[in-house]
Amino acid sequence: MKKVFCAIRKADLRLFLAINRLRSNWQNKSFSLLTNLGGLYFQTSLALFLTLLPSTRNTGLKLGITQLVVAGSVQLIKHIVSRVRPYIALANIIPLKTERDYSFPSGHTAAAFSAALTINASLPLAISIITFALAALIGYSRIYIGVHYPSDVIVGGLIGYGIAEILLMVL
Repeated sequence: MKKVFCAIRKADLRLFLAINRLRSNWQNKSFSLLTNLGGLYFQTSLALFLTLLPSTRNTGLKLGITQLVVAGSVQLIKHIVSRVRPYIALANIIPLKTERDYSFPSGHTAAAFSAALTINASLPLAISIITFALAALIGYSRIYIGVHYPSDVIVGGLIGYGIAEILLMVL
């Protein structure tokens, strides 16, 4: 089992370095902006906006509740695991943004996948594909800007999706 975890960590590091070193001015600007769509301010604003519109009030309420549960769960896991962010743990990594908390799992990715699933419950398939692609790009942006390893992003996406799936069954 130890060999399996060792292999996963090596692959995680290699993929992080490969993605993080693909720097260009266009990508730096794009991913620095895109990453904010998974953040607390945007997610809260989106939930409030949807709640204010009569036709999307129910979706907005579900999104707000889901985001609260996801954020709380992610913070709990971050403090239990206490994984240091890559730009702190690795030499020669220059992040485009810095974060004060721990790395594992990615809260932005969890929020993005949770929001995608919650919002998609009332949207056509074509838009659902776009929102999940956007969630995946938000996850990718977290690696690109240097604040997460790929495993942080994968687990964050699974947590966000899983919590939303469970909550949508009861809400």
